[in-house]
Amino acid sequence: MDTGLVTDAQKQQFVDIGYFILDDLFDADEMDAVEAIIDSRVEEANDGLKVSGGQGISRPNEIVFTAFLAEKDDALLEFVKGPKFVDITTRIIGPDVRLYWNQAVYKFPETHKEFPWHQDNGYTPLDPEQYYTCWLALGDTTIENGCVWLLPGSHKDGTRPHTDSDIGRVGYTGDDEGVPVAMKRGSMAVFSSLLLHRSGQNITRDDVRKGYIVQFIPSHSRSATTGEAFTDRLWVAKEGVRYDGE
Repeated sequence: MDTGLVTDAQKQQFVDIGYFILDDLFDADEMDAVEAIIDSRVEEANDGLKVSGGQGISRPNEIVFTAFLAEKDDALLEFVKGPKFVDITTRIIGPDVRLYWNQAVYKFPETHKEFPWHQDNGYTPLDPEQYYTCWLALGDTTIENGCVWLLPGSHKDGTRPHTDSDIGRVGYTGDDEGVPVAMKRGSMAVFSSLLLHRSGQNITRDDVRKGYIVQFIPSHSRSATTGEAFTDRLWVAKEGVRYDGE
């Protein structure tokens, strides 16, 4: 029987093709509060990038990555540990869940560079190999403003070799265009860290494409590089319910 926010059919779709979509997951009031917090952080980060000229794969007024947002804001932490995320993560991961990573990715108007095909594992490999990405649309995402594209089924091949480029690591250079994931504000794509994905150009003149990416891990996960357990990552759920312990 289907219970909660994630149906049995969606769980099976995750197994089969590596992702599912939760439409209209958060309402306008919830999104207004979250967007206001993140907008201020991104504005601050973008101002810093204008001075430095860029940092890593962040480029001022083009694409800005702003990480560890929930750890810096109690209201945002409450959001990512809220009942909807607890329900979703325990349904697809299991009873014991930690917050692994969270970041905003804002793609500004007239940004004519795509973000290349990659797996999240291509940046940070874990053991067990798969972790779970929740890509939340803070505004409507469209093909024109640079929505995410996914390559269904690519999660089944494990972690692929990635090469570095000046716009990000590249894990696929084939001909398959994948499928676009255009979403309304408040909708969320849930996909495997092994799933190849990219984002397109923002060819609009005045529409910032805003995404908030929240990633979760089974509590026993370790770094595949060092073998170190992620005991520093914040708990989200333990024994199937929200946990606010150590």
